[in-house]
Amino acid sequence: MEKYRKKFVLNMMEKYEEIKSGNESVPEKELYQFLHTFKGTAGTVGYEQAAEKAEALITHFDLESERSFSNEETIKLLEDVMDEIIEQAAIHNEESKETDVKRMIMLIHPNPMNLIEMKANLEKEGYLVFAAMDLSKAHTALYDMHPDCIIVDFHLIETDEFGIAKEMREKAELQFIPLILTDTVTSVSNRIKGYDFGADDFLGQDVSIEEYLLRVNHKIKKRKTVVHSVLTDELTGAFNRKFLETQLNYMRYDFVRNGDHASLVMFDIDHFKSINDGFGHLIGDQVLKKLSRYIMDEKRRTDTLIRYGGEEFVLILPDTTSSQAEKFLSRLLKGFRSKTFRVKEETFSVTFSGGVVDIDSVSSNKELLNQADEALYRAKANGRNQVVIYESNLVDSMPMKTIRIAVVDDDEIMRTLLTSQLQQFQPDGNYEIEVRSYREGESFFEDSWHQGNSSCLVLLDGIMPRMDGIEVLRKLRNESNSRYTVMMLTGRKSEKDIVKALELGADDYITKPFSIVELEARIRRLIQKMM
Repeated sequence: MEKYRKKFVLNMMEKYEEIKSGNESVPEKELYQFLHTFKGTAGTVGYEQAAEKAEALITHFDLESERSFSNEETIKLLEDVMDEIIEQAAIHNEESKETDVKRMIMLIHPNPMNLIEMKANLEKEGYLVFAAMDLSKAHTALYDMHPDCIIVDFHLIETDEFGIAKEMREKAELQFIPLILTDTVTSVSNRIKGYDFGADDFLGQDVSIEEYLLRVNHKIKKRKTVVHSVLTDELTGAFNRKFLETQLNYMRYDFVRNGDHASLVMFDIDHFKSINDGFGHLIGDQVLKKLSRYIMDEKRRTDTLIRYGGEEFVLILPDTTSSQAEKFLSRLLKGFRSKTFRVKEETFSVTFSGGVVDIDSVSSNKELLNQADEALYRAKANGRNQVVIYESNLVDSMPMKTIRIAVVDDDEIMRTLLTSQLQQFQPDGNYEIEVRSYREGESFFEDSWHQGNSSCLVLLDGIMPRMDGIEVLRKLRNESNSRYTVMMLTGRKSEKDIVKALELGADDYITKPFSIVELEARIRRLIQKMM
């Protein structure tokens, strides 16, 4: 990220010096576009204060205006913003500004204005929010995103004809996920129906935004406490064995529903008895905690780590074939055995062995665990410090799919940053990613690369010269081509623009500046939808 910060500052300074050295007046629309680019990129690469100043300044400009500013007026207008970015660049340290979003909320409401408002309020609280306008769009994400809270409009529950709401409630109950219903009216009758359905809370129109957020926060904190006390192993922080049956049942159900891949991994520490005997059980506990923490830091949000018993663990990996699981676990093994433990003057390292099996809809949970255990036994018998696949020929012959991602943004730094990040993107399923970038809508439509049979995800900037992002979206949807999934990258805070994008068929939107961590989470969800 540091190289993108430096390049951004350099580019902005060059453009600013170019303006200062010139004597010509500057059209208002050019100043608007300069500040729009500045705001979106500055916030994304970590210069939040500079982005806020640019955002405050941009409200005084009109993209459609024909007015021009003198060179002296332009320098005075931009001086404060440029001073801020220079100051931040001078004091900025090497630590990343990006942090993982704490909790995931699934927000479902048929009114786009309401959806946009509440999504923004929840994101200000630090949540990662998946927003949908109907239950069917939220259905797949229910299994992919592992939400910590589900907030859904009461009338969607009441008019549900396909049993999605009931399934959502059942999953929420099994995993202690709070289910909160909202209503655009204040009705005792609706509240009674909602609580009778199984809601943990019901928020009517008379609830203020402060109370709304307080009650959501309270429910999520309560869930964290319950999950920790009931489903979490105290020593390692991994889920305990009680959680295993529920997760396996859902993985198998999801397999039947979607025909997706999922893998079960069983692994344990090699020669763990020798560690306990030679260094004591306290050191053995430290090894267990360090391994668990290492796995939890490296795994995806959707992966589940469970302490099966003693030094034995289970990993449930959705959207993962056995060969992909074997590569993932082998990478973890390589990383963990490079770590050292010190006891007084003596140091030692630790390895583990693992067995992998594909989760299917036919085998029972007990059979899957026995198969993984058999593969683990083979890994031990072969010399330990390795991972073995049980019946690895089951899905290895599945053809690899290609997902194409097109980045359409007029800002060079944003294009370069996104393209670089996406090229390093680690696929979750049986597919590979190809990435291309375009500085404008015209060049995107002229390229035949994305016009084949492969699905294409388009990351589309809202404001661009000549062909606006909304125009690109409208053209894609007018062609009725379902191969394109579109995420709007918008610096616009105007609700009518966001509503317009949703009405035209945008699959998601994210407002600049944004976190790369959040963007990757959104992209994973959209790719799962495309698959």
